[in-house]
Amino acid sequence: MEKKTLRNAVVIKVNDFTLCDNFYRDVLGLGDPEFTSSFGSFYSLSESGGLYLLKSGLPCLEHGSAAVSWCFATADLAALEARLREVDLPLDKEIFHLGFEEYRRGLDPEKNPFFVREEKP
Repeated sequence: MEKKTLRNAVVIKVNDFTLCDNFYRDVLGLGDPEFTSSFGSFYSLSESGGLYLLKSGLPCLEHGSAAVSWCFATADLAALEARLREVDLPLDKEIFHLGFEEYRRGLDPEKNPFFVREEKP
């Protein structure tokens, strides 16, 4: 098996790893992680980047100014919005301009922010 070189990754530390892992896999629709264990998962987002979801070793995790934000694109924004509403975590209505793209902001179950846009054909 050829070893991949990963150049870019986002790391998000969470307290409830199982809840957040299920959220990223199923609700956000990232699919099965390439690697998973009882303390972390890695989701490939592109040829050279991905997302590490790690269980925090801290009894209390501060999310204020130290929160991580990340951006991704989805083929079906309406379907993602429906899944987020089902788990009572709707996207903000406000549109954010990041570079030349328009994004909507959401929060994971532990209030870590993310930005999502619909892929353009």
